[in-house]
Amino acid sequence: MKTVMFAILGLLFALPVTAQRASSPGTRVPRQTTSVASASTVSPAPPTTATDADKERIRELTHRVQKLELEMIQKSGTSSGETAAIVAAIIAASAVLITAILSLVGQYVVARREERRAVVAAQRAVELAKQEAILRHTEKILEFRLEQMEQFYAPMFALLGQSRGLSEKMQFQLAQDEPQRYRLLSEADSDGNRMLVLAKDGTWKGFRLLDQLPAVRTNPKAFALVDGILQIGKRMTAIISTRAGLASEDLIGLLGRYMAHYAILSTIYKNGETEPYEPGWHKMGYFPRELDGEIEKGYRELSGFVDEYVKASNRMLEALPGAGGK
Repeated sequence: MKTVMFAILGLLFALPVTAQRASSPGTRVPRQTTSVASASTVSPAPPTTATDADKERIRELTHRVQKLELEMIQKSGTSSGETAAIVAAIIAASAVLITAILSLVGQYVVARREERRAVVAAQRAVELAKQEAILRHTEKILEFRLEQMEQFYAPMFALLGQSRGLSEKMQFQLAQDEPQRYRLLSEADSDGNRMLVLAKDGTWKGFRLLDQLPAVRTNPKAFALVDGILQIGKRMTAIISTRAGLASEDLIGLLGRYMAHYAILSTIYKNGETEPYEPGWHKMGYFPRELDGEIEKGYRELSGFVDEYVKASNRMLEALPGAGGK
């Protein structure tokens, strides 16, 4: 019986130590040494994790307690005092064992919870980094689009509209003053002509300022409008020369053609000629009429992009906590 008592007391002292070791994540389980001869013939056992070692200790202690209980039942003929002492010792050992098990379980639960929190925090950090990268990229795109619109497309769109208005006014003036030579159309024909001019062969041809500028010089009212058209052309060529990099790739060719047109028109303007060229005489150098549509198209696209960006920004602001009175 004394042997049993000593064994129980030994368990009582061993259990706190075991629980303390289990609670320390860095505790290592000492390995059993073997002789040189056996080490050469027996392969080493695979290492176990700290959690597996703790479970093994708990199973061993439980087995010991159960063995002591069995011995106590088999020796039930002992005195009542000794029996009470043994029962008390078993109860105490069981309490320590349960405490150790609960401690290990609690540590495991806490560790898993912290692990999940770390994973969630890492995922949030990655998502925030992605959102910040997308935001910076979007801001760069918006900055470039605004530069395109403000420095190139918007002024070109406005100047082309102004030039077109002066050209229409000039044509109206010529048709009103010289109806026998010029004829206005209610709508542009298939070649884009809005006014026709009488050729030497008696047929009506499309009016192009590059051909008719010398003849327009004889009409002071119409020629004053030509001077305004050339002033606008000078401003447009300056924009093209310094900011063509902001234009779309498919627009560069048209811009080059316009600059050639302006150079030829300016030369004819300075020569002071009064005899017009036959319609279509110039094989190149005419104003590229598709330039108006392409510039307007680019301007509308940029304007729409900016509008959509503003709407998206407003939706994001409204979705923030506390926004819109929510």
